[in-house]
Amino acid sequence: MTLADLIARNNPAVEPAPNDSTPDEPRAFRWTRDAYYQLYDQGVFDGRRVELLDGEIIEMPAQKNAHAWAITSTERQLRPAAEPGNWIRTQMPLNLSQWSDPEPDVAVVPGSFESWKGKAHPTTALLVVEVSDKTLAFDRRVKSALYAAAGLREYWIVNLVDHQLEVHRDPMPDRANARASRYATVTRLAAGEAVSPLAFPDARVAVADLIA
Repeated sequence: MTLADLIARNNPAVEPAPNDSTPDEPRAFRWTRDAYYQLYDQGVFDGRRVELLDGEIIEMPAQKNAHAWAITSTERQLRPAAEPGNWIRTQMPLNLSQWSDPEPDVAVVPGSFESWKGKAHPTTALLVVEVSDKTLAFDRRVKSALYAAAGLREYWIVNLVDHQLEVHRDPMPDRANARASRYATVTRLAAGEAVSPLAFPDARVAVADLIA
């Protein structure tokens, strides 16, 4: 009996990976979204900021004020173009797969806020944004790969370290390995420049307005 089978026997919310068999060497156990939420309901993560990313439960660092400011400013800059036909969500889950339930700092989801009442978390977004300082390398590598794997058309990194906006477009999903997915086009914009989201080509967002 594998570790996955043993955990699943004692916790029905945990599902073994497809084609699971006894490993030849040690390997990490991958958590499903259902198991992750069961742990959440049991209070395992009380007081901690965690996300499920490709089967791993990742604890996020505490936010500084510049990070929080940039999240609110990004939401405000996108609101005139996105609303009322879309919902701008801040730090809320996207159910991208059974293995990934990220919480991007900002996500523009198709459909009005009212239309989402009573439904599960969205499975896609028109635009996702991460504000990055301590997490810059992680957001460039892990988050970028998972968003590309889900086929999200556009991903922004508000780079507080270098005071610029990184615009990721043209996702190239890798079906065999989500972490090998990537965006074919990455553009870095300085504070004096502006960008038009793919979903809202008539809008112009000034990079300087996103950076604290």
